[in-house]
Amino acid sequence: MIKQLRERTGAPIVDVKRALDAAEYDEEAAFDALRAKGLAAAAKKAGRVAADGLVGARVGPRGAAACEINTETDFVSRNEEFQELVRGSADAIYERLGHDTEFAARVRKAANGAAYEANAEEASATTVAEETLDDFVKETAANVRENVTMRRAFVYALTEGSEEVIGAYVHGAISPGVGRQAAFVVAKGVSVDFANKVAMHVVASSPAYLRPDCVPKEAYEREMAVFRAQTADTGKPANIVEKILLGRMNKYYEEVCLENQKFILDDSMTVGKAVKAEGGELVAFARVKVGEGIEVETKDFAAEVRETVRST
Repeated sequence: MIKQLRERTGAPIVDVKRALDAAEYDEEAAFDALRAKGLAAAAKKAGRVAADGLVGARVGPRGAAACEINTETDFVSRNEEFQELVRGSADAIYERLGHDTEFAARVRKAANGAAYEANAEEASATTVAEETLDDFVKETAANVRENVTMRRAFVYALTEGSEEVIGAYVHGAISPGVGRQAAFVVAKGVSVDFANKVAMHVVASSPAYLRPDCVPKEAYEREMAVFRAQTADTGKPANIVEKILLGRMNKYYEEVCLENQKFILDDSMTVGKAVKAEGGELVAFARVKVGEGIEVETKDFAAEVRETVRST
């Protein structure tokens, strides 16, 4: 019984024995006690930054889903249980399109060249066999003894009879559909193989928007303000300044817009032109990279040791 409970929980053997003793060798009661203890221990870790982890991606006839789940260390990322959590979460969020009509409706409202982004709360609320993904995340955290968090998910829903195809690419894959970065691209008039290549480009080139008209007004105005400040004291005529501003904005679009970027498989043309050469058009895309945008505090190890010595 000790071995069986140890395998079920992943808890240290000392804790397993104590739980069984306290529960008078009722395995289920001991299991619940260990689970509660593990979850409490995981909760204490929740304040620690989880900036490592993995992403999972799933593509199928319903559409596509990609999710990011974070851990504190790369060591946990190599854990099979954690990898299964990431893969299973991407599958569950994808399957949710088929049974959660409200969720599917929200996903279909996503526009302007982007997939729908579900925050941690919405993604974690996805259910599997009457348990939420949040439950599975907490159970995994208890077993691996690190802070594990669902961060976000990107979802796209295909409509029945749609001519759209979805290509996907997982970079640094350590198992099917699980890796360090992932992207999916929705397109019309091209093959899935070509869409896969564009998804590979997305991972490599990190575009923020599909095309220039997808750039939010705030982002456009912020860039334009910087460019105007840079040209304010040049003494050039207004018409020349406007041409300079136009050129700089075009350069900005080449950096941040997928269709305007040089295609990594043929840099003689942009992605947009490459897609048109195939007789197609891009509809939307999503890209997710582990830990991107998470601030990680850099600690001075020597100072940390000194502080530890002082406090003892």
